[in-house]
Amino acid sequence: MTEIVSGAGRPRAGLGGIRPAHRIWLEDEGLPVFGVGISELLKRVEATGSLRCAASDMGMAYSKAWQIVRRAEDHLGFKLMTRRTGGRGGGCSIVSEDGIRLFDAFDAYARDAELLLAELFATRFGEWSDALGDMSSDRAAASQVRGE
Repeated sequence: MTEIVSGAGRPRAGLGGIRPAHRIWLEDEGLPVFGVGISELLKRVEATGSLRCAASDMGMAYSKAWQIVRRAEDHLGFKLMTRRTGGRGGGCSIVSEDGIRLFDAFDAYARDAELLLAELFATRFGEWSDALGDMSSDRAAASQVRGE
């Protein structure tokens, strides 16, 4: 007997529409240091020149954005941004070269992990291949990532 979970809709015979999900971040001694959120924050700082604007765009308090950036910098051992306080010309924040390299590397790492997890999902759940949709393109892309 197939059990229907409240809010889950009709019972399924396979895995139609079900895809792998994951979250990736970098941590130091069990503490999250860098992930999708701070990567997006830094990209918005790069685009706007302002941590305040970047935080606002993301629906985040300015103080929370500062806390996240400072904690990451403390654990990473380098500055993610250079800051100029306000005054005559106004203040600004500029993402450091190390910050740009880090978010570029992290984004590439996350994309590669997504492709590899899609391939692993297709491999492990292949018996339901009709219900998995077109995983073949994901598998081919994952093979390219590995240089095969």
